[in-house]
Amino acid sequence: MKHDKPLGAILIGMIIVIPLEIISLFFKHLGWITVTNGEACSMMFIPEGSWILGLYALPSVGGLAIFMLYQLTKIIGTDYLPVKGFIIGMAAKAFVFVIFGTLAKNYHLIQTPLGNYVIGFNSGFGGFLGGILMKKYLFKESSQSIKVKRYSENHDK
Repeated sequence: MKHDKPLGAILIGMIIVIPLEIISLFFKHLGWITVTNGEACSMMFIPEGSWILGLYALPSVGGLAIFMLYQLTKIIGTDYLPVKGFIIGMAAKAFVFVIFGTLAKNYHLIQTPLGNYVIGFNSGFGGFLGGILMKKYLFKESSQSIKVKRYSENHDK
């Protein structure tokens, strides 16, 4: 991902939704939430939601959220990127639930307070994970610049 960092950010966003969907399936099985992340994202297109359509919609939302985080790094910097990713992840899921649930009056997206906490934390965790992966693969310092820093620190004394 040395040359096309925006594409790398989108791919990271598309990959991190896999553990998020597994976690949300677990919590749906427990009865804490009524829809998984994929079903919620598929409700952007149809009111009932579909797990199959969610396989297409969820990576798109994840890729878009992490791409937005990547673009925001030009303004807000890369310090504490996992924390910033946590906030972006929660905002992306809140956007889906508010716009397509509350404003579109889709009662399938209405959750209990516990469900809102679970989905919010799950989405925030995805953003946190995306921030870690971006910091590791997209914004890592090159070994040459580290050598230059070490050399200048040792010879400035």
